[in-house]
Amino acid sequence: MNEFKALLQKDDPFLRPSRLGSHNFPGIWTAMMPRELFGLQIPEERRATCMNCPKASHEGFRADYRCCTYHPRVANFLLGLALETPVGERVLDNIMDRGMLIPEGMHYAPAQWVDYLDDLQSDAFGRSEKVLCPNLDQSTGYCNIHAFRNAVCSTFFCYKDHGDAGEGFWDQLQVLGSQVEMALGQWALEQAGFDLDRYFKAFDQLGRNIHKASGQQGWQDSARELLWGDWLGREKELMRACAAVIVRERENLWEIANSQPIRESARFDKAMVKAVPKRLEDQIDPEDLEDSGGDTVRPSVIWQDVLKAYWKLWYLPEGTFALSGKVRIESNPRQSPHDQFYQDKPYMIFYYPRKGSKVMDWTLGITAAEKAVLDLFAGKSRELDANLLMNPAVKALENGKGFLAEMLRRKVLVA
Repeated sequence: MNEFKALLQKDDPFLRPSRLGSHNFPGIWTAMMPRELFGLQIPEERRATCMNCPKASHEGFRADYRCCTYHPRVANFLLGLALETPVGERVLDNIMDRGMLIPEGMHYAPAQWVDYLDDLQSDAFGRSEKVLCPNLDQSTGYCNIHAFRNAVCSTFFCYKDHGDAGEGFWDQLQVLGSQVEMALGQWALEQAGFDLDRYFKAFDQLGRNIHKASGQQGWQDSARELLWGDWLGREKELMRACAAVIVRERENLWEIANSQPIRESARFDKAMVKAVPKRLEDQIDPEDLEDSGGDTVRPSVIWQDVLKAYWKLWYLPEGTFALSGKVRIESNPRQSPHDQFYQDKPYMIFYYPRKGSKVMDWTLGITAAEKAVLDLFAGKSRELDANLLMNPAVKALENGKGFLAEMLRRKVLVA
């Protein structure tokens, strides 16, 4: 589509990752998310090291698949942008071969969702060979659409440096990104000339006999014919068309997302839940059991929830705190691959589920300067006040207050 290519800038930021803190996010986030997001102090998440997977080292995950035993929903415009990369055609072919492409983008079929619930039930997440993201390059372990992945994958970290507070922040950011993606994806379809009314009526029809809509190989041909309509056989063209209208309105994406109501088929969603085998009902998200309907929450409202969760990350509470008895700080042994990942960190925090336990909960490499700060709390309770923040050891860190907040959230420092 020459028109689409003409809309793209030289070295277009939409075609490469953007930096948010120490993490890479899809380039389109610079336009579709609130600009204030890029001024926040984002958690570093030092323990969630994908290419040296801690879950593979300590919890039996497959080192080649890791957390990619999951079928993400990827918006149509993201896939359209991915088509502008050298591997884009192969990416879309893989998704289509798995029967997972619908007009809104990559979307698991009902039977594939049941497979995922079955993996959760049997504790096979991270180990499954049945549920695997088609965007994973199994030869390298990298994601083929890393610069175009969805909000769930972008905000998922297996371990959070800030514990529950970090979980709350990333969860809210994930909700925000997902809501924006869905709104923009449906808006893009309309702008590209796709009939949304017919589309959701097709979902209603599929909901009447959902067992015939899909199999383990994705959406059945009959379901695809209903969903794609006149666009069947031109799937990649529609992905590019959706990306084109998004690129054309790059300066207005946040405002568009806040004005576009998200549509759904309540009949189809309810049928999906009812089709889940009884033995897997415990794995269904409670929200999926609720009746659909009503207005969706605007992204601007969710953004306020993100900011509230962000504040909880960094504030220092009143009171006195000391180094937890569950913590040992020792020289980095540099023996295991996990130790060697932190080879530039001379010390390691070893955290145990209880005092005296011989089974480790988690480890983290730290610098000599960070150890010096923690040494201030060894065998001695200290107030988190201005005097502490002005201590030479704390001031020696680039962000001493942030490090203290992280250690509090991880329960390295306790009251």
